[in-house]
Amino acid sequence: MAQLLLVGGTTWGDVWAMTGMGFGVVFLVLILLVYVLIGFGYFANATPKKSAAPVAQPTVAAQPVASASDKDKAAIAMALYLYYKDVHDEETGVLTIQHNDSSAWHHELNKHL
Repeated sequence: MAQLLLVGGTTWGDVWAMTGMGFGVVFLVLILLVYVLIGFGYFANATPKKSAAPVAQPTVAAQPVASASDKDKAAIAMALYLYYKDVHDEETGVLTIQHNDSSAWHHELNKHL
């Protein structure tokens, strides 16, 4: 069998064959995993479920939905107003990090330098 281009000691035909086999194995494993998961779903749905005697469900007549009170409407309006006005705490953007140079670790480090 004739080898493809041999550059730097690399047979590119073998490289592409191994790449193809790697992709093939990955896709075969993924397909197998899909079938295993479908099988688990079928098994979970096929098992008989123990159930007690059927209970009669009471029928509930449709009731009109209560409308929001004026306080609820005001709270919603204020929330929307603040949201759209982008109201939030103003921050200075300054970091205040206090550094203590006299820590024990700093003292130990200076002894070794």
